[in-house]
Amino acid sequence: IICNLDGARTYRVFENILSNILKYSMPNTRVYVDAVENEKSVSLIFKNISAYEMNFHPTEITERLVRGDKSRHTQGSGLGLAIAKSLVELQEGSLDIEIDGDLFKLTVTFPKV
Repeated sequence: IICNLDGARTYRVFENILSNILKYSMPNTRVYVDAVENEKSVSLIFKNISAYEMNFHPTEITERLVRGDKSRHTQGSGLGLAIAKSLVELQEGSLDIEIDGDLFKLTVTFPKV
């Protein structure tokens, strides 16, 4: 699969996504990562069970300084997924989030060359 991507930006995207998963996943649960290729694009799909109540709309979590659990007062700037979304969009891709109960699903899609 060949995509025209900037290595540093793409590294930062996946670093932020995986950091988010490590911070907010329920302990001792699995994280699933799938790759789905079609004729024009490739999508990487990350799924995990959240340790916190997700009482927000999926689009809110990619806004700057918004966290999934508003009661948390631990480290973190709240910028991770906002930065990831911006870096994906700069590379003509998309970052989408779906929430189904405690299942958090994030999909990054990049166009193929």
